Amino acid sequence: MANAWKKEKPMRPLLLLFSATLVLVFIFFFLASRPSSNPSPPGLNPTIRTDLPIYPLPPFNCEECRQSHPVIANVVEGLSYPFIYSLADLGRLPEKPHKDIVRFLKGKPFRRPDISATIQGLLEKFKGEGRDNGLVVDVGANVGMASFAAAVMGFQVLAFEPVFENLQRICDGIYLNRVGDLVTV
Repeated sequence: MANAWKKEKPMRPLLLLFSATLVLVFIFFFLASRPSSNPSPPGLNPTIRTDLPIYPLPPFNCEECRQSHPVIANVVEGLSYPFIYSLADLGRLPEKPHKDIVRFLKGKPFRRPDISATIQGLLEKFKGEGRDNGLVVDVGANVGMASFAAAVMGFQVLAFEPVFENLQRICDGIYLNRVGDLVTV
């Protein structure tokens, strides 16, 4: 009887909110799937014209960027195409260092990142099909694990990363892996 003062919350507002959302979703799909009343003739591709100037985004210049320090880099274990990457997160030194720093101090290679194994497995399948001249776009490249996994296989890579410290680590990896002609940041 200690919880007798608590009332059960009615389900009516929740049911009303759910049904209203469901109706809005159905209306959206109905309107989106309806053919337009003014279709364009076949063969013409409708384009949107704007008067905005287009500013090209220049690639990040690793040679002009100051080098990050300290650089803790090592080879990655367990991949058919090994590569080197530099750590950005050192952990809390000295009480709780990053796991790969502990492995580095013991003389072991870095642990294999899941993304690197996935990328290399996918790109090996493409190479087997004869599609080995593709472009890999790595959005949110972090320290470049997926980018370097693709670059050491010979693929062109376009890597996007907004965090400056991670860009420095990508530049370290570009230099250490000698893939400056394959990776554009």
